[in-house]
Amino acid sequence: MAQSAEAVDSPEYTVLSYHDVIDLTRTPDLKIYPQTITRNKLIQQFNLIGDLGYHPVSLQDILDAQAGKRSLPANPVLLTFDDGYRSVYDIVLPLLELYDYPALVAPVGSWLDVPEGGQVPYGQIQLPRERFLSWDQMRELQASPLVEIATHTFDMHKGVVGNPFGNEQPAVGTPKWSAQGYESIDAYRQRIHDDLKRARDQIEREVGEAPRSVIWPYGGYTQTTLSIAAELGMPHTFSLLAKPNRLADDTRDINRYLVDQETSLETFEEYLGGKIWDPANERVIHVDLDYVYDPDPGQQASNLDALLDKVKSQQITTVYLQAFADPDGNGVAESLYFPNEHLPVRADLFNRVAWQLKKRAGVSVYAWMPVMAFDLGDGHRYVSDANLGEPNPDHYRRLSPFVEGNREIIAEIYRDLGYYAKFDGLIFHDDAFLGDFEDASPAALSWYQEQWGLPGSIAAIREQDALMARWTRLKTRFLIDFTHQLTAEVSRFRMYDTTALYTARNVYAPVVLNRQSEQWFAQELEAFADAYDYTAVMAMPYMEEAENADAWLKNLAEVAIGRVDADSLIFELQAQDWRDQTPVPSETLARWMRIIRQAGINQYGYYPDDFINGHPDADVLRREFSLGASLVELP
Repeated sequence: MAQSAEAVDSPEYTVLSYHDVIDLTRTPDLKIYPQTITRNKLIQQFNLIGDLGYHPVSLQDILDAQAGKRSLPANPVLLTFDDGYRSVYDIVLPLLELYDYPALVAPVGSWLDVPEGGQVPYGQIQLPRERFLSWDQMRELQASPLVEIATHTFDMHKGVVGNPFGNEQPAVGTPKWSAQGYESIDAYRQRIHDDLKRARDQIEREVGEAPRSVIWPYGGYTQTTLSIAAELGMPHTFSLLAKPNRLADDTRDINRYLVDQETSLETFEEYLGGKIWDPANERVIHVDLDYVYDPDPGQQASNLDALLDKVKSQQITTVYLQAFADPDGNGVAESLYFPNEHLPVRADLFNRVAWQLKKRAGVSVYAWMPVMAFDLGDGHRYVSDANLGEPNPDHYRRLSPFVEGNREIIAEIYRDLGYYAKFDGLIFHDDAFLGDFEDASPAALSWYQEQWGLPGSIAAIREQDALMARWTRLKTRFLIDFTHQLTAEVSRFRMYDTTALYTARNVYAPVVLNRQSEQWFAQELEAFADAYDYTAVMAMPYMEEAENADAWLKNLAEVAIGRVDADSLIFELQAQDWRDQTPVPSETLARWMRIIRQAGINQYGYYPDDFINGHPDADVLRREFSLGASLVELP
């Protein structure tokens, strides 16, 4: 930490990610690759850091401040340099010494092991070994009081085949696929462990001190890789989630802003100030993967292209993508679109489509999943109606969440979703409800009595208003807690790259309009707003038999934002009239969007999107629906 910086209590710090640096005056013909920056641009940024009152600090400074040993200076910033380029020694180190700026340097171990005169595999190309640091240079960097050495893994700065379609995905967060199938969870853990151990041992052997931090290639990691790194003595790791860090948080997953030649000084200043480019509002298309699937691979590929073209034309932010198969349209998962231990796999398709949407269409993808509506056959316990003594045929067939074995199975399904697929969030299906006569299964009745201190029959509970209200609140909380458990299961292996894992949950419109409806659904709007990043209100007037759809939507919007913050809401409109199985005209859908926006709802979307037949019409919706990106400051 620069001695001239006055120590203050700084609750946040920013981390910047650099890669290669070139000096055009010395090597004007040197090819510039992605994430490269020129020496002149780096000097401009170093000057701006000082001019704006920011103070570069070391990782040790941050750890000391967390331990209460010293305070950080005002506006602290940590500099990191990835990959282990020779320019860190030739160009960066002299600048660090000139400015008295500390930095963290993270080489890729296998690249440094390439013999002199050899070629380093760099993505799809080869680079001369001389473009990277030598071990003698590494030792000099290690000897500098301004430099700390981290690892960028030994040999995981690359992609591996992540599905049967051949998509290459980051090695750190991807189970490898081959003709023999997927890498097992145990084999995946072992591969990560062996690589990180090899990287740690290599640096300790060559420079005399083992690294204590990992900078993840491409910023991708999983909760499992964080644990493995910590077990190997590297508890501090760095991602590429573009947001500032709070000193109060641990250093298991430190956020960084990626800086390169295209980063303007204006944007660089925003990074320093903790701002990011992010959509101001969500625009969502809810997509049935059943529409993409086809037993004919050629037709399936054509369907995927049609989806990508539709999404790109809409200029939206997010796709809610079905991860379960529902060809009969009953809302119950009888098979899935990803490998798992409990249900048939209709096709290993979800990861492929989600990855293409993320990389080719540039949208966030939420996995649309049931919470309880999994049909595992007659050998399992399902939610039972007290009036009928069996599951209500008018409701989704739902596994009873009060049966421990059911909860374990559902949790394992979600774990497998996180392991085998790449996505940005979860949207919990509208099956997550319990009616005012549910659940009357034996396991549920025992739970009410033993865990909640209620009578052991629903009839007895319903006899007293106070007991009924308490039972309703407890069921609402129980389902919320269960979705949190499922989110945690997904997080074990789901790869974090440039986004955190977001959650959304569908809520029925009557729950918004009538507080008494909580007892009919075990859903409550305020509780959802506290529990999830977004509450997806099913704003579907025809489904609710509204006499005047426009007035109904306006009222729904006004009531919703009168109860919770509008930023927590996403309204899902209907693009299909299920009363007669006809499409809602695109002009009607556009008018509905205008009505709810004028009422204060700025985040909305629709379901379903029939991209095969081009409904709704993107041109008709564009004025009300399409959205550009704007700069927002994180809270």
